[in-house]
Amino acid sequence: MDSKTPLQPIQPLRRRPPALLMALLVLATGGAQAGSLGDAVSSALEQADQQPRVGAIRAERDAVRQQAGSLVAEDPALRVKYLSDRVDRDQGAYEWEAMVDLPLWMPGQRSARDGVATALGGQADTLARLLRWEIAGRVRETLWDSALARGSLSQAEEALASARALEATVAKRVKAGELARVDLLVARQDVLDREAELQAARVAHERTLAIYRHLTGQAQLPEPLFESASDLGEAAELPPDHPLLTDADSALALARAERARAESERRGNPVLSLGGIRTRDARGLDADQAVQMEISLPFGLASQSAPKVASAQRAYTERMTALHQTRREAEQRLVEARVSRLGAAEALSVAERRHGLAHEALDLVRRAFDLGEADLTTLLRAEERARQASVDLELRRLEQGRAQAMLNQALGVVPE
Repeated sequence: MDSKTPLQPIQPLRRRPPALLMALLVLATGGAQAGSLGDAVSSALEQADQQPRVGAIRAERDAVRQQAGSLVAEDPALRVKYLSDRVDRDQGAYEWEAMVDLPLWMPGQRSARDGVATALGGQADTLARLLRWEIAGRVRETLWDSALARGSLSQAEEALASARALEATVAKRVKAGELARVDLLVARQDVLDREAELQAARVAHERTLAIYRHLTGQAQLPEPLFESASDLGEAAELPPDHPLLTDADSALALARAERARAESERRGNPVLSLGGIRTRDARGLDADQAVQMEISLPFGLASQSAPKVASAQRAYTERMTALHQTRREAEQRLVEARVSRLGAAEALSVAERRHGLAHEALDLVRRAFDLGEADLTTLLRAEERARQASVDLELRRLEQGRAQAMLNQALGVVPE
């Protein structure tokens, strides 16, 4: 080919501005306005229908508090006794006795049950926040899966557009006799490859978006998608209000209150019995009536109360161990999240350098191709390397946002 023959330049790969990347990330089907991350979490929490668990604990709290406010420690009982001589002598003698048994509170029992009610209320509050934090983690994972899939889809769309532009340019040059027909076949094959990649990327994006819709009931990803860094991001320890820790603390507090309740009930409750008695010695005689009062005092043997107290102590010990284990696991997840964020930053730096070199090399190969000093196969290889570098760079940018979201999750940040 004559180097003096005028050649039509190949259209370069288009580079979108960062603003367009952000617009594509929040793009989804439907015309509804995207909500915030907190709105998505609230919607997902409603979809999960976990709130009845909180309501059940609060109902138990109210029941225990109502019991502690009762005048008697347990259910009252009515005792009725009847005696008669009708079976043997039948002289008309009889005796009626009726008593109402009233279990009495021992010192400290009311306050112990009030402590249980208070602990149940605290557990309900921490469970509500824990459920929101747990669903926030699922929302963060699914939305970033969808965002990454959308990033791959946008790159596949750009690659297909570039391949089609190259095919059109090659077709013109083949028609002009500047390139061989085999070059057009190669360009068309490259278009087909890009179409297959686009189809796979579109399916992956639709799948991840469907998972997000099913979880949250919302059609669009939240806006803004990228979360800001938490003030606790560089803290050496977990924040004291981490949902996992507060929930474990509330469970420990409830076990402590149950243990105090068991210890306050080492002895049974005294029973005050009030009633009357009516007796008649024989027919024709007046019946005698009297009021009577009884009190029953339990001994409170240690051997009888020991199993209940030991069971409460065992539950408290298990909760203490669970709190320690929960703290260790949360600390480990925090360390992993911080390492992942640092790794994402380093990967982004490498991807930026790789992207710059690949596109610089592509510019050189394209100029050589325009001058007839490089063939189409070399140009396609350079474009493929540049395309892969662009895909990797965009995904690494998205991974930055994902890593920050996972760090916020590990820190216990609950979107409101």
